[in-house]
Amino acid sequence: MLKDVPAELIYRSLYKGFRLDLSMVGYITALPFLLISAYYLLKKKLAIQVAEFINFSFIIMYVLAFVGEACLYREWRSKLSMQALQHFAHPQEVLKSASFGLIILFAGLTSALAFIFISIYRRKISFRNNLPLHEEITPLRLWKGLAFFAISVVFSAVSIRGGFQAIPIQSCDAAFCSQPIVNDAAVNPLWNITFDFFEYEAHSKENPFKDFDQKEADEIVKNMYAAKSDSTVQFLDNKRPNIVFIIIESWSANVLKGFGGDDFAPFTDSLANAGIKFTKIYPPAYVSDQGIPAILSGYPAVSRMSIIAQSEKSVKLPCINQDLKNYGYQSGFIFGGDLNYGNIRSYIYNKKFDVVKEERDWDSKLPRGKLGIHEADMQVQYLNELNAAKPPFVYAWFTLSTHMPYDFPGKKKELVKHKENDYINSIIYADNAFRQFFAEAKKQPWYKNTLFVLVSDHSHASHKHQSVFDPEYHRIPLIFFGEVIKKEWRGKEINSVFSQADISATLLAQMGLVKEAKQYSWSKNMFDPNVNHFAYFCSFEGCGMVSENGCVGYQHTYNELIINRTANKNATDSLLRLAKAYQQSVYEDYRLK
Repeated sequence: MLKDVPAELIYRSLYKGFRLDLSMVGYITALPFLLISAYYLLKKKLAIQVAEFINFSFIIMYVLAFVGEACLYREWRSKLSMQALQHFAHPQEVLKSASFGLIILFAGLTSALAFIFISIYRRKISFRNNLPLHEEITPLRLWKGLAFFAISVVFSAVSIRGGFQAIPIQSCDAAFCSQPIVNDAAVNPLWNITFDFFEYEAHSKENPFKDFDQKEADEIVKNMYAAKSDSTVQFLDNKRPNIVFIIIESWSANVLKGFGGDDFAPFTDSLANAGIKFTKIYPPAYVSDQGIPAILSGYPAVSRMSIIAQSEKSVKLPCINQDLKNYGYQSGFIFGGDLNYGNIRSYIYNKKFDVVKEERDWDSKLPRGKLGIHEADMQVQYLNELNAAKPPFVYAWFTLSTHMPYDFPGKKKELVKHKENDYINSIIYADNAFRQFFAEAKKQPWYKNTLFVLVSDHSHASHKHQSVFDPEYHRIPLIFFGEVIKKEWRGKEINSVFSQADISATLLAQMGLVKEAKQYSWSKNMFDPNVNHFAYFCSFEGCGMVSENGCVGYQHTYNELIINRTANKNATDSLLRLAKAYQQSVYEDYRLK
């Protein structure tokens, strides 16, 4: 709780959350300001009366949100959310579960604060006291109305989106440390519940995927993950290596020759050829904020859902760095851009990485593109962070140069006659940066005891003409590389079908941490010879399933099977059944978290 938090962090939370506070001010003043403009332009006193009513209502709503969240946090350790408000559908149960003291505290604080703020408003701010309600000269009145309208529109627009930055403000903009209670305190309570309301309306009220009775769907998925025995084939030569992730933005398997694509990343291919190459990996994700928790927490996504968009849900996920922390591992997450995208920052802080660095933390003299610092410069920073880390460690570098707008330094060549030519050029640029990184990494003392994990966060359209419902569109590279791999495993190619979400359970099983691996219920050990080989994938409008018996790709909107590569109708129906059950079960798990 707060008593265990250093005072310096509490003070920092006040100014770290200021932009969210200002954003909330923009929301709650937008309509009253428009009504004041209407008063000046139309000379209607009713506009002032309505504005006053709205302001009183917002004061009461804000006090309820603030005090309600403070009381809730004592029990739930989470901010006020629609999930919590659902309990008020049965107010008697709420009153039964709350202590008498808590009820008195809530009622007393709410009443006192509402009275104080309304009194201050009436005396110092009220429109009735500060706007002339008598007749004014028409030209002056109109000019006032127009000026007030223009100023209020600009103020509301800028404050609501949190400034002039490319990405509108999100709750993770207030996150700044690894203590969730401090980050939570920095997020404006009314802003948070308003955001959560719209998220809830869009995603959480009910499961949009209802092809089965829920128990039946869950049973189907349970059988998919069932293994006849719990064993693993060991490829590591020791059970406590350093683990270094390179989470590569948007790489498709189509850009690597060794993965069945074209030869645009020869150095990365050479790593695959010297390590363990997984040629049939499919992500249960199509954007970064889905892919990162799939890799680190073994948690899949479904269409239009990202669990880390709601911190109160993502905080409940396991994460490989947290499990390894109990065994003395230091952890870090490094990014050359802005982690507020997709609420990634909040997820990373909630997972308590020891070191978190993003664009704002690097030297301002480093060259930058629109998204941040490109790979050639970031690989140096990542190497410095690894050299400063205390072994054993688990670190992750999330790259960005292979994301639009592809403004990496250097000239672009016409490599393919396709609209994705710039994307292909960015692959070559990133591949060269990785070459530089590994050339220096192999000189470091920690290198020999390090397992490097190179994997895409999700795939991307390439020069290949593939439908987004085609699993080949989604197929991504996964490479295990390093001298910590047993010699007999180096150069191995694994052609079995697996998921990106299987990485965490696989690594933990290799390290002998079977108990920890079992927490990752949506992740399976790829080196257990008894597991089922399958991978679920999704897109904004659809989903699909891949197995050793073929694959299907399905579109939700039109209830249409787009891709079907199976031997017969029975195989098609079976895979489609698995895909639909899987997405229903994942969504229900997400909805109820």
